[in-house]
Amino acid sequence: MKKFLKKIINSFIKWHYRECVTFIGENHKLYYSTKIHKTQDSEIVLHSNTRIHGLISCRFGGKVEMGPWSQLGPGSKILCSNSVSVGAYTAIAQNVTICDNNNHPVDPEFRRKMQLTPEGHEMRSWHYAENKPIVIGENVWVGENVRICKGVTIGDNSVIGACSVVTKDVPSNAIAAGNPARIVKTDIHLRKY
Repeated sequence: MKKFLKKIINSFIKWHYRECVTFIGENHKLYYSTKIHKTQDSEIVLHSNTRIHGLISCRFGGKVEMGPWSQLGPGSKILCSNSVSVGAYTAIAQNVTICDNNNHPVDPEFRRKMQLTPEGHEMRSWHYAENKPIVIGENVWVGENVRICKGVTIGDNSVIGACSVVTKDVPSNAIAAGNPARIVKTDIHLRKY
């Protein structure tokens, strides 16, 4: 009975987001905590067996794509105005922020003018912030409370340690940790089970 009820709830939540998400394949898992927002010119693509607990917000022609068997943990968010790509089998833990833009412009005069505009005004949008695509490879493990900044590429099979701030690319098969994140180990390999 419990399994059946979960399936019904998941179907209802998926139906609720049907107009703003492109679902490819089957068995997508969306939860009460799932929040998805996008503007009409943006695109969100979820492949088979994705699990979304957190927030995906996509604006100004941006595109978010999550590969098969990937997950976005509770309290985590993807904030996109350019492009965020998450590879297959990638696990993003709790309270992670992936943001491909600065949220606000760097120019002090623009920020001053922005503060004088009302809430919801276009001047307060990500549209005026610098942005660059983020690419997270396949089978990546992103620990809790990580922040991944604009323009970063994380290679396949890498691990990002908890509470890290990733400002530069991470090669494949590496472990990165710290603020700012640095490579602490390379050539990690999967054990044979």
